[in-house]
Amino acid sequence: MFRTLTISLVLILVTGTGMIQGKVNQQEERSRRQLQVRIYDYAHVSPESLAEAKSVASSIFQKIGVEILWLDHASGGNPDQAIHNGQSSYPQLQLRILNLQMAERLPVNKHMTGLTFQGTGGQVGRVANIFYNRVEELARSKTCSKGAILAHAAAHEIAHLLLGNVDHSPAGLMKAQLGHKELQSAARGHLVFLESEAEQIRKALAEPRVQP
Repeated sequence: MFRTLTISLVLILVTGTGMIQGKVNQQEERSRRQLQVRIYDYAHVSPESLAEAKSVASSIFQKIGVEILWLDHASGGNPDQAIHNGQSSYPQLQLRILNLQMAERLPVNKHMTGLTFQGTGGQVGRVANIFYNRVEELARSKTCSKGAILAHAAAHEIAHLLLGNVDHSPAGLMKAQLGHKELQSAARGHLVFLESEAEQIRKALAEPRVQP
């Protein structure tokens, strides 16, 4: 009888622990901020630099509690159609790495590393552009690698989409331009979001949204 009672108590404890662990995992899943970014590489970035860019950009967002799922897409595809093919409760953004000819068609100046297209009529902006010729120019100083510069430029432009504005900060990752000081910080992994920006980004991703 005592053995049966002991076994029953053990089963209850094990079952209860499993239920608690399940609830904890569900809470962790709900608290995690997720984001899908589809890459269109029109500049034909080297596989090594692109892999580094993904890794570094992921690390930047992980520091503020955001996980990025990177999706690659052939540059010959239709970006707008491709992003509508898969429906997700989390934002799906486009990161377009443009070559010099494509960049010259946009209203940019020589100091800009990227440009975002904000949404209109209450719609969420989805498109961020990076000017790879500018990334290559900055990399000539040997202060920071092409992959790391691309990562920080991408994180900056993606943040503009999540924040819903084109505002810049006096310091940190959202500063208007990547100068020598910022490149040094980027090389050390210290060029990150300000806490106020991190809070806004987490807030923007707190409620899952379906893209229009």
